[in-house]
Amino acid sequence: MKIYAISDLHLSFSGAKPMDIFGSHWENHADKVEAAWRALVGEDDIVCLAGDLSWALKLEDVGEELEWLASLPGKKVLIKGNHDYWWSSISKVRRILPDDIYAIQNDSVTIDGVSFGGARGWVDPHLDFSPLFPAEEAGSQVEDEELFTILGEDKDRALYEKELARLQMSLASLDSGARCKVALLHFPPAGPDLAGNPVVELLDSFRPDHVLFGHLHLTGENNFSNPYGKRSGVTYHLTSADFINFTPHLVAEVD
Repeated sequence: MKIYAISDLHLSFSGAKPMDIFGSHWENHADKVEAAWRALVGEDDIVCLAGDLSWALKLEDVGEELEWLASLPGKKVLIKGNHDYWWSSISKVRRILPDDIYAIQNDSVTIDGVSFGGARGWVDPHLDFSPLFPAEEAGSQVEDEELFTILGEDKDRALYEKELARLQMSLASLDSGARCKVALLHFPPAGPDLAGNPVVELLDSFRPDHVLFGHLHLTGENNFSNPYGKRSGVTYHLTSADFINFTPHLVAEVD
């Protein structure tokens, strides 16, 4: 069984929010993802999606995106991103999920001996992502992305602490006997240097095998290659769709 990951699909099958306004590399991106997914992923595999699945604003508007996801091979594990406005209470979300799609919120799920947990996380203004971007892109990335503040310093700090507690709750619920443990976050837990901070130190203490995250976006060419890095025996993977060329990233193969 293989574990793959891809995040930040930002689907909008209604056409209300076309992603190609962010660059030609986003043209027909759902078709690119589907072709690569079908070429790689088997029915017994698992694909993790670390947030920002759809631009839908309400739960009743996300059906087409969920049907598309369900039509693809493998089981799927989801967490909420900051643009998943359709994601209301977890009980309501789970009621509409097709078979073999699992949503995590304050808890975890174990599938075929692999345990998955995680939380959305929140913005950390101290992280430096500039090494990931060509020099000419760094300025626009900082300007366009919510890398430093979203709600203002005080509210961001309060939400960061709340998400940290949610992550701790989820990680504590992981199956101790699992063959592999995977943590999903939407917001990056660290910069490429993997320097210590509250999220990374929490991950240090629970030691999942892999941490998957997204939120960062490109504006053009890049030389990025996974894994993002390794710290305390934990391997970190950046899985934003445009960073990984709209192709599910192989995280691990589990016997």
